[in-house]
Amino acid sequence: MKLKFFTLILFSLSCFAASAQQLQIYDNTTYKAIYFKQACDLIANTPNLVLLDVRSPGEYADTSRFVGSRIGRLKGAINISIDSVLKHMKDLKAYKGRPILVYCSHSQRSRKVSKFLADSGFTNIYSLNGGMTAVNRTTDADFPCKSSIYTSNLEYKLVSPGDAAAFIRDKNSLVLDVRPVSQFKGTDSLESNNIGRFKNAMNLPLDQLDQQMDKLAKYKDRPILVVHLSLTEEVNAAAKLTRAGFKNVSILYDGIDSFILNFPSSAKVRKELVTGEPGYKIVGVRETIDLVNGNPDLVVADIRPNDQFENKAAQKFMNLGRIKHAANLTSQSQLEDYLKGKPKTTPILIYGSFSAGTRGMKGMPTSNPSDLSKKLAAEGYTHVYLLYNGIYDVVWAAANVDGLQDAKTILTDHAGLY
Repeated sequence: MKLKFFTLILFSLSCFAASAQQLQIYDNTTYKAIYFKQACDLIANTPNLVLLDVRSPGEYADTSRFVGSRIGRLKGAINISIDSVLKHMKDLKAYKGRPILVYCSHSQRSRKVSKFLADSGFTNIYSLNGGMTAVNRTTDADFPCKSSIYTSNLEYKLVSPGDAAAFIRDKNSLVLDVRPVSQFKGTDSLESNNIGRFKNAMNLPLDQLDQQMDKLAKYKDRPILVVHLSLTEEVNAAAKLTRAGFKNVSILYDGIDSFILNFPSSAKVRKELVTGEPGYKIVGVRETIDLVNGNPDLVVADIRPNDQFENKAAQKFMNLGRIKHAANLTSQSQLEDYLKGKPKTTPILIYGSFSAGTRGMKGMPTSNPSDLSKKLAAEGYTHVYLLYNGIYDVVWAAANVDGLQDAKTILTDHAGLY
């Protein structure tokens, strides 16, 4: 099941929620929130800068028991986890007169610590938008100081979605898809797992990797890019390969869906390298912004439970506002009634809360956005768009991804939330 994004965000929000569930509401108040390009300038031009990593010691050292949290760190950073900040206040006060750049994995913890330090009298605090997630998702070209400030204890490399295309085109390399055969072929019982595959990929499921390692013998010294929907499963596969003596192993950071969502559904690179996509279009934040702002005929179907749609959910972090012009349509029948009389060429955007694969979880809709998208496509609707990672991806991107600040322009009814 495709749950990695939902699980990480749910953990972050449930642990670190403040009076406002989205901590970016405090950005640029008592502390400054900056993107990585600004961080590059800050690091280069501030010799007395303190880098403060507030993740757990395991995350910092790439030894976390949650293997998907092993994503490197910034060189020279000191590690004081968020739950030990109070204990180490005496140590931190030694840096009170110096600028401090705080970061974590997704920038929820860094915001909380930044606000706490600023409220405690620290006057020059910065929080890195997007944290190490943004660092790893960003191409080397777009992150000019990445090679000089990024380090890890990993035996494999993390390749950003934008940099993966060159790797995939390299005929000397192997794209190794370790998903189950059903996901690779697009026949999985959970529709959200059927998103396509790379055309030149070899499928060798993770649970068969040890037994079939001999099939990879000729790639022992050649570049291998490991692909799955789950970053955790990619890491597990990479660990098996490195233990078996493979020297040049990389991981597609955040999974094959991150590559697909990195490009518009009509992008040449997506059509060139990916096959087996479903009959509807899987879209990310950038394409969603363009659809909502550029298409007055767009039908926007919000399939979340009504309490979430109305910002009345008991779990406060589920109250995110909504996408502009959205109608709350929580079932196939409601959606079909809404579409009556509209031509099959009507553009339709469908979204839920988090990942498209969260059916059956507490607080999630009984209808699955992927299932609804598939049914509409099967009925002949030709322009069905699925916001694969849900509305939270839009909210998160607006605050954390440089170049997607305009994501907030397609959101409404969020006053006071973020």
